[in-house]
Amino acid sequence: MKLFSKVIVFIVCLGLVLAAEDDQNKNNTSNATGEDGQPKADAPTEEKELPNGLCSTCNCDAAKKLFDCSSAKLYKLFNMTEWLTLNASGVATDTMLLDRNGIASVPQFPLLDVKILDLSHNNISTIAKKAFIGLSNLEVLDLSYNMLTSNNLIPEIFEGSYNPDEYLPLEKLRVLRLGNNQLHSLDQDLFEHMPNLEELSLVSNVFKVIDRLSETAIASVKTLRSLDLSYMELLSIPEYIFNAPQGLEYLNLTGNLLTTIPEALIYATHLKWLSLDENPIDNIQGDHVFPTLKSLEYLSLSYITPLKMIGRGAFSNLEGLKEVHICNNPEFSFFHADAFVRSDPDEPTRKIWPLVKKLYLHNNNLSTLDAQTLARWDNMDVIDMRVNPWNCDCQNQWLVETLLPQIEKTTPEIMNNVVCATPKQMAGVSMVDLEHKHSQMRCVDKYGNNPQNDGALLIGLLIGLLAGIPLTAALIMIYKRGCFGLVRRGPADFSRAFYSRATNDDY
Repeated sequence: MKLFSKVIVFIVCLGLVLAAEDDQNKNNTSNATGEDGQPKADAPTEEKELPNGLCSTCNCDAAKKLFDCSSAKLYKLFNMTEWLTLNASGVATDTMLLDRNGIASVPQFPLLDVKILDLSHNNISTIAKKAFIGLSNLEVLDLSYNMLTSNNLIPEIFEGSYNPDEYLPLEKLRVLRLGNNQLHSLDQDLFEHMPNLEELSLVSNVFKVIDRLSETAIASVKTLRSLDLSYMELLSIPEYIFNAPQGLEYLNLTGNLLTTIPEALIYATHLKWLSLDENPIDNIQGDHVFPTLKSLEYLSLSYITPLKMIGRGAFSNLEGLKEVHICNNPEFSFFHADAFVRSDPDEPTRKIWPLVKKLYLHNNNLSTLDAQTLARWDNMDVIDMRVNPWNCDCQNQWLVETLLPQIEKTTPEIMNNVVCATPKQMAGVSMVDLEHKHSQMRCVDKYGNNPQNDGALLIGLLIGLLAGIPLTAALIMIYKRGCFGLVRRGPADFSRAFYSRATNDDY
């Protein structure tokens, strides 16, 4: 009987336990589904619980489609398994930043939908062949500030997927930055897998000379629109390097060792932007002027220590100029009045000037500026003439009457430091003050003197002369009359007065 009672109790307890578990399962089901039996929106899904190791190491910004591993102390790139966690997470990545790490080599990337890849500021010296073949949408590749040399930067690195019309192209790549590496030459076929390359930067690679292989490589990029050859210590530019890339619009030659305007520019017929800053060019005149560049709008000739003069016709072939920078040239003292002007081909007697809107001439050694240098000063947006040793005489009166009011109207913030240096009596006087006072500046003579300052002296001399004539006459008369008896003559004077020499007839 006792045994039967125990069995009954066990069965009842087991029923209670099973009933409790059933209720719990029902509660879980009701929490995960709505009244219609469909899963609730906030119910956890298996996809959201997938691990993503890369996004725990780096910053994944889904809204900006950004994968940011900048300055993450990486010394090697992730392996294929780790890359797959990024793909599995479903985080879209347009921009991948892997800059400012210690990465020494670049293996082949997996299939990634990346448009911008930044590998700059690393220690990269080797890159695997076909390293970017999986990045079929890559548009911008930055490999600057690394340890790449001419021997290990080979064309096979940039091989893309097969295309029947192109040779294994990275067909969407538009921008390639190779600046600040250890390159001194380029493989002549380096860009053969980049049929649509538009922007190339080689800044701060010490080439010194663009050899035939490098010239062939650059000239082969027919789609090139922007080329940065700055700070490469170039002594010259090959004559035909711009012949093939007919669409070149931006050219940076800053910081090289060019002593004249490169003749190669004659083939850059579509150029719009040009910088020759920091080159040892001492003058632009005679045979060393700019070739015909009708599309050129921006020109900079600044920080050129030896530059002394810009002569007649220097810019006459640049009819499209809109912005000109000639600044911070400590020896630049002569700017010819006809530097910009050209003759109308249909009417040679008619003169034409470019419609320059911005002219920067600050921090030079200019003392004069001719009013005919440009035609429409009144239409200009910026005229910067600060920090020059201006000569405040009548030749520069137009600066006070015409130019300074235009500066005050357009850019009053750059009116300071327009100061007279000569003549010495005007040294330190603000030309702005002269303009506000409507002052008239005088002319100097060929010796640098102001004739108007001689007026008082001339008047004094004239008065002295007029007063001295009667006084001198009076003194002579007094002397002849013996000072009105004040001076007594001696016997000798009288004997000589009445003595006359005898003639021969008297004998």
